[in-house]
Amino acid sequence: MDPVVLREFETKLQDWLGRGYQILADDVDGELRVTAHYVSPEDGTGSEREQDFWPMTPEIVQLLTSNGVAISYALAGPRPWAGPHPE
Repeated sequence: MDPVVLREFETKLQDWLGRGYQILADDVDGELRVTAHYVSPEDGTGSEREQDFWPMTPEIVQLLTSNGVAISYALAGPRPWAGPHPE
């Protein structure tokens, strides 16, 4: 990944974390849907939310995980049928 582009993602992540946002990341068919939302510690209500799609590259995965952001793979795409085939 281009170091300048990686730095832009890193800057955005650090800005969100610096403002106290909670960060969620979901693998959506090979791309990361990164959601940042702010929840007020006083009343527990969410007041701001931002969402971006980031490329699923080793550098981005490392950036997120090294900053404590877990990546959910629940939306990652088709999975094998869990039970007997319906035929």
